[in-house]
Amino acid sequence: MQSSRHWGLVVSLAGCFTGPVVAGSAGFAGIVASADSAETANGNPAGMSRLAEPTTSLSLMMARGFGEFEVDEGKTTTGGGNPDDDSSPVFLPQAYHVRPLNEDVHVGLSLTVPTGFGSEYGSDWAGRYYTDSYSLVYVALTPAISWRINEQWSIGAAVGINYIASESEVAINTLVPGAADGRMKAELDGVGTNFTLSLLWEMTDKTRFGLSYTSESKTDIDGDLKFRNTGPVIGGLLERGILSDEIEVEQVQPQRIIGGLYHELEAGDFIVADIGWVEFSRFGANSISLDGQDLNVEEGGFNNFWAGALGYGFPEHNGLRYTLDAFYVQAPVDDDKRTLALALDRIWGFGAGVQVDHGKGQLVEFNVHLVDFGKGPVDTGTSAVRGRVVGETDNPYALIISGAYHF
Repeated sequence: MQSSRHWGLVVSLAGCFTGPVVAGSAGFAGIVASADSAETANGNPAGMSRLAEPTTSLSLMMARGFGEFEVDEGKTTTGGGNPDDDSSPVFLPQAYHVRPLNEDVHVGLSLTVPTGFGSEYGSDWAGRYYTDSYSLVYVALTPAISWRINEQWSIGAAVGINYIASESEVAINTLVPGAADGRMKAELDGVGTNFTLSLLWEMTDKTRFGLSYTSESKTDIDGDLKFRNTGPVIGGLLERGILSDEIEVEQVQPQRIIGGLYHELEAGDFIVADIGWVEFSRFGANSISLDGQDLNVEEGGFNNFWAGALGYGFPEHNGLRYTLDAFYVQAPVDDDKRTLALALDRIWGFGAGVQVDHGKGQLVEFNVHLVDFGKGPVDTGTSAVRGRVVGETDNPYALIISGAYHF
């Protein structure tokens, strides 16, 4: 599902920046200072102090990518051509709940997918010896607490319990002339933790600032390597125990810090903005392949990056409120270090949304975003066994439709 992988890149970088993607008062903007729904339990736990009643938010995002990876056959040395294409949409649900214990102390719970990567190219394309398919998914259960210090200041904290699952499959060059490719599949998982500390400064009734820091999470994920049709060379290494069928790698979800502003104008419209930094150079994504007789675990080579979002909300009229927003994420990797499994590039996008107030604290929200996730050019370099693969993504766009029910 080549097109579907591209929404995953969007979610991944946005997720590293914001945590859950659907969390602002104006689409992707307003993450840490809006504090007007249960989503603040994850975006900025300190913001829970603004919610006077028990509040729940349920959200669902649907994303469909239109990009296709195009192999440069003039520079690529392995036959097979372009990868398969599947334009199936992908769905991402999330849930949040906040409950006041008293006027000053609130607790919350979030069930989210803060980060997820995915690529699926098929088994016969030119880069099959580097990756056929790769997925890395985080599922986080996050309890949180906030304390209102006074009318202006609140602080919050949360602990993320992160389940990580990684699965990858790759073709094996059996090193036997004329023989069919072998296969190697890796299935790994593990559980890690991190923490969030945050604050909210309500400078006036109409202006507030938020700040949220989330620590990195280190997790040892382990599992099995499953081989098929290995050929005499790789099969012999397995039989003698030189090549193991078990593996353990360290997976790092990087630390991040996000600051934000919410300001309401006299007419009732509002402006929100966020800026964040992610220590993505610590990110420990791994794709696993065989380079001849050597097990190759691709990791590192990433850069720290900045991201920002800006949103505007129109005054509420007849129970309707409209929003516009835009965001930008720096490329987290240089062109010469980009891999086929994680062909990450810079991202920018813009969107519009509507919120419908049904009364009694019930709100329904819809947002639509058009995203450009970059061409992500890749050059694997030369390998005597795996060959060289060069290419980039054509039509690097994605459509993201999200909705939330607040009650």
